[in-house]
Amino acid sequence: MIVTADARCRVTLPKPAHPGDAFDLEKTGSGQFLLTRLEKPARKVTLGRENGFLVATSAKRITMAETHKLMNQFP
Repeated sequence: MIVTADARCRVTLPKPAHPGDAFDLEKTGSGQFLLTRLEKPARKVTLGRENGFLVATSAKRITMAETHKLMNQFP
């Protein structure tokens, strides 16, 4: 398949890209490039407000001891 750049140096992909899509560009040889669409990572944490506080919620539960250990790492 051959694609051609337009006057503003843009190339149109055969399958449409969406805003925010990320691609990896690798140079494979002299004048050859490999463009690979990257998968978006699944969101692991959701943020919300409870009683005026910002709260992060995750599927993984942590103990209070783990929380203290992580908090002690901050300056």
